[in-house]
Amino acid sequence: MGSKSKSEIRDQMLARRGQLAIDQLREFNRLLCKNLSFVWAEGGGLLPNASIKPAGKTGITAAKPLWSGFKSIRNEPDPELAILEAQPYLRWAYPRVASQTDLEFLIPAETDARWLKSSFGVWEPDPISSTKVSLSECVGVLVPGLAFDREGYRLGYGKGFYDRALVGFKGLKVGVAFSSSLVNESLPHSDHDQVMDLIVTETEIIRTKDHGRKH
Repeated sequence: MGSKSKSEIRDQMLARRGQLAIDQLREFNRLLCKNLSFVWAEGGGLLPNASIKPAGKTGITAAKPLWSGFKSIRNEPDPELAILEAQPYLRWAYPRVASQTDLEFLIPAETDARWLKSSFGVWEPDPISSTKVSLSECVGVLVPGLAFDREGYRLGYGKGFYDRALVGFKGLKVGVAFSSSLVNESLPHSDHDQVMDLIVTETEIIRTKDHGRKH
């Protein structure tokens, strides 16, 4: 991105994403979720044609691999369709802002799940009716962002929640983005910025160099 600062890139990406029409968003999300459906096996998740039955039919809910998803805001890519389609095979936790610096991860109640809107405008599981888990229990995590580069670096909203939460995480880190948020040049980054293993857009699945080193 040349000599642009992080704040300048954020402004550019927010403006670019804000120009997407409703029909474009719907089609991009459909294609994005189709690509996400190929990712679950990368981190120990199960594809729909896996050789075991969905846990719901066996009654062994805990046997399902656990992933972390997210609820999209402000024209972010929306993984909801892929998450819903994977629910017979995977369990899902969602992040909640627990303090000014940290995220916690909660599995919503299986029936009558309650969601609360945070001060950031994000829908989060109600902590009273949800089950708290450690992110280390997840085999993979879907990570939103304003921009990603092909090395796996990510630019978020500037609060650093995911960079702190993902320190030491051993599962699969999957950046979720539209292709318009993907840049070919390196994003400005520092040592504490977390690198994604995969980046999934509506047009491609990118396996980063970091992913190659891990696996």
